Amino acid sequence: MNSTIHDFLETLFEGAYVVDSDRKIIYWNKASEQITGYKKEEVVGSYCYDNILNHVDENGRHLCSDGCPLQHSIKSGDQANANVYLHHKKGHRVPIQVKTYPLYNENGTIDSCIEVFTDISSQSALYKENRALKTALYLDELTQVNNRKFIMYQLEQFISQTRLFHFNFYVLFIDIDHFKNVNDTYGHLAGDEVLKMVAKTLQMNVRESDYVGRYGGEEFVVLIKNVDNDEILSICEKLRMLVQSSSTFFDDQLIKVTISIGGSLFRKVDSLDSIIERADKNMYEAKQTGRNKFIIK
Repeated sequence: MNSTIHDFLETLFEGAYVVDSDRKIIYWNKASEQITGYKKEEVVGSYCYDNILNHVDENGRHLCSDGCPLQHSIKSGDQANANVYLHHKKGHRVPIQVKTYPLYNENGTIDSCIEVFTDISSQSALYKENRALKTALYLDELTQVNNRKFIMYQLEQFISQTRLFHFNFYVLFIDIDHFKNVNDTYGHLAGDEVLKMVAKTLQMNVRESDYVGRYGGEEFVVLIKNVDNDEILSICEKLRMLVQSSSTFFDDQLIKVTISIGGSLFRKVDSLDSIIERADKNMYEAKQTGRNKFIIK
């Protein structure tokens, strides 16, 4: 890679890295370090299919071994674009937009390829941080998602607005499967890391109009506005799949978990307590019938 390309890539706010024709990483810019948590010393010299970033698509397909945009550009000479989810060093999933560009040598053959990737959660995060109520008082200290007080306040607002403006919304009640086993096996500090991983994955993969909150312990509540039945099923499957495909390290131990989701559409006769109770009941049914699944009623 010549110095002109190197200097240009270092000026980008987007992550960028370069692989050779065998997909060995030969360059990693500063923005890549910020977005992924991996320093260049940790990745340069390895191969992109070593699953460092472990890209998955919205269906949970692991692209490093099947469907890699870099591989497509190297083989075809075409640019490639994709929206995927990378695995951050801390364990959570980050939605990114990927663009790949083949590079040609003086003989006109492809000898390397650039991937430029953008964290597409940042706009949503900035929007949420600018809300007047988004202060430490309304955040769960450990996971940094909304706390129970705020999510219940927002649920009350949804109920009032629904009765005035007739939009619909769903409540998702989410519980980490076998979380007690994590604490018993690895300790409570490891359990805290798992809670943060799951919370971050949920928060970064819903829309800016949706709300994620920690209800208590290993339980989370997500409020989803203005979706139909097919869309809520797709959202639940995406969240389930992203948590299942995430992992975190603690004391050199790889820890993976799954979630069970219970959800329900708000009905005109519902109160705050009744909609929560029904979603919670559906979550327990999901647990009792196999876990790592969702039930929406």
